[in-house]
Amino acid sequence: MKLTVTDRAYQKIMAHVPLNSKLLLSFDDGVGPFSKVGVCSLDTAFDIIAVDPDANVSDYDQALLSNKGSWAYKGYSKIYLNDNMKLDVKNNQLVLSGDSGVLDSEVDIQDLTGQKV
Repeated sequence: MKLTVTDRAYQKIMAHVPLNSKLLLSFDDGVGPFSKVGVCSLDTAFDIIAVDPDANVSDYDQALLSNKGSWAYKGYSKIYLNDNMKLDVKNNQLVLSGDSGVLDSEVDIQDLTGQKV
């Protein structure tokens, strides 16, 4: 699996998180220490979560290679992802798309650095 992050998307992310953050592509399903509420609809929702480099992210047990480094994700959420994905900005929103089309048209950015979980 591969993620291409456009320069515009990366600039938008980095405007909200510290440079040395560990980045997670988080399936928002209510599971794990960084997900407060699951999505109760037919929508598939993802968040980009920035955590401290030494944060315990054991729920995020897989690595997603991108042109902007390695991101961690929950292995079981792979069924919602595509082999070739792109993160871009459209209408000032982060949009995650893949071979099958748009996966999430409003990807949120969360800076959870400095927080104990």
